[in-house]
Amino acid sequence: MKKKILSFLVIIAILATSLIALSGCGDKKKTDEDEKSTTNNTSKSGTTNTINEIPTEEEEGRFYEIVSLYDKNINMFNSIVPEGWTAKIYTQDVVDSSYPFAETIVISSPDKKANITIFSQHSFVENKKYAEGQNTAYYTTYLHQMNASTYLDYYMNRIFKVSNIVKNKNVDNEVLNQLKVLHNLRIQLAKQDATNLQAQNYGVYITIGDKGYTSAKKEYKNGSAYYEASTSVSAVSTELKNSISSALNSTAIQWYMPYVIVYEGATKEAYDEYYEDYEFIMANSSFTKDYYQMIEYVSSAIVNAYTSIYAEKAKAGLQAMNDYIDSTYSSSSAATTQDKVREMWSDVINERDKYILEDGSSIKTSIYNETVAQNGNEIYIGSKAGIPEGFSEVAKGYK
Repeated sequence: MKKKILSFLVIIAILATSLIALSGCGDKKKTDEDEKSTTNNTSKSGTTNTINEIPTEEEEGRFYEIVSLYDKNINMFNSIVPEGWTAKIYTQDVVDSSYPFAETIVISSPDKKANITIFSQHSFVENKKYAEGQNTAYYTTYLHQMNASTYLDYYMNRIFKVSNIVKNKNVDNEVLNQLKVLHNLRIQLAKQDATNLQAQNYGVYITIGDKGYTSAKKEYKNGSAYYEASTSVSAVSTELKNSISSALNSTAIQWYMPYVIVYEGATKEAYDEYYEDYEFIMANSSFTKDYYQMIEYVSSAIVNAYTSIYAEKAKAGLQAMNDYIDSTYSSSSAATTQDKVREMWSDVINERDKYILEDGSSIKTSIYNETVAQNGNEIYIGSKAGIPEGFSEVAKGYK
């Protein structure tokens, strides 16, 4: 039974990463569901001019860097950024037994006039029995339920001190479709957990409710600064009825955010100037398998500490959990094949080509770029005539 639950968690993790890539793009969505794993902390690579421009003889290439961000010696996040851009990772411990720490990624342009902030998956619980705020007794943070639009306003006001909404922007259908799949998996997982708990015969009866899912993208302004922010919300309710005492009955709604992405320009000119770089970065960024494994590891440790009756089972199950996640990621199941077909179709629609790098990771770029070449940790994307000496073309296609 444990393996079934974990398989859902792995799929949810993969979908959350896919949503990040999809949601961080503008009119042309550029996704990359394959991870870009690398052992280097910051290594050089390159690509051509901005992503939708046709290379000319005068524009032979533009260089990018492969960046891997680490926390506690664990590779948490990978990205490909324009040369000169910087990327940093900040870890925040949060009172949430499901997602007990959050990563904030900040990627900045060389002149610091453009910044991309990515806030990792997190959740809150609404329960009328408890006041808003952190409750360490249950290791849960309680807040009133919000949809994606209201949560985005809440986040922008709390973190960036911004409340002036310029306009609402359309959310791409790919984002909504992925969010729907993720939401339905969360409901399925919650029902699985409810069935397992009721089988323990504690006199508890559980009903799982679908509270819906929403996604939002907005443009904000604060002084001269312009922002584009996006997020999604999936809400699932749990109603508990106790056969011994009705005083123990409760209803809670867990609302889950797979990401918050904020693109910021110091001025409208900077916002427009770096927007295509922002799109490219988001299309080639992802949290890693190790990040999701660490979330599960720490979450299990918290449950272990707060529920001592399961201490030995939790401890023994950690290695089995990690082994199962590894096997799931390396499997070539029918679901993986379906994901590949969807990815290929998405790339056709969005005029992208996918190239496989020497280490097995991948990069996506406009079909108007003629080729991709690599020399160790350096990557060139542009015309074949402009390939530097020592570089070899890499294969186009899908693994």
